[in-house]
Amino acid sequence: MGCLKLIIKIAIIVLAIIGFKSLGGWDWIVKNWHPFEKPSQESLIEKSKDVADFSKIPDEYEIAKSTNVLGFRAVLAEHNATGQKMAVVNENKTLKLSKDDFKNGKLEKKISDINKKLEYQYIHIENFKITKHGTMKAMGQTVPYARFEAEVTNLPVKEIKGLISVAQDKDGENKIIVSVNQGNKYSQIISEQFFKNVHFTEKSEK
Repeated sequence: MGCLKLIIKIAIIVLAIIGFKSLGGWDWIVKNWHPFEKPSQESLIEKSKDVADFSKIPDEYEIAKSTNVLGFRAVLAEHNATGQKMAVVNENKTLKLSKDDFKNGKLEKKISDINKKLEYQYIHIENFKITKHGTMKAMGQTVPYARFEAEVTNLPVKEIKGLISVAQDKDGENKIIVSVNQGNKYSQIISEQFFKNVHFTEKSEK
C-alpha cells in the first residue's frame, strides 16, 4: 500500500504541472486506490467547489476525481468519447504560474524548472516543448494558453499533447488549466468546449 500511495503522489504532482493524468495509468491508479462504488457526479461537483464550479459542463464530460495530495488541490475530468483529460488545479507555493508568464517568455522555463525536481521519479516528463500560443474563453474570461507536446518515461504511452493555461479571479487567485491526450488524439475543440463551461465558484460574502 505504501508503494501505491507513492505512485499516486507522483502522478498527481506531474498532473499538476502538465496534465500527466491523460496516460491511462491514472485509470489504473483510481481503480486500485478506491475500489469501491464510484461517487456520483453531483457529489463530485459539490466536493469540487473549492476549486471551481463544474455544474454547467456538458453531459459528454464527467468529473473523474476531486483530490488533494501533497498540497496540490486538483479536479480531474474526462471527455467520455475520446478519453481526453482536463484538469483545474489550485495554485500553491510549488506550482505558481500567471497570465504574464505567457507573454514574457517565462512559461517554458518555469515548467522546465518544476519538472527538473521530478527527474528522479520513475515516471516523469521529458522533452517538453511549447508548440503554439493563443487565447480562448475559459472560466468566464479570455485566457492565454500554450499548446505543448512531451514524452513520458516508463509508461506504454510515450507521447502526449495538450494545453496549459491560467485563469485569474477578481481577487487575484490563479487557477492552472490543463488538457491532455495521447499523441495525435488531442483536440483543442474538446478542451475549449469544456473550459468555457467551467466557472469560478462564487464566494459568499462574510
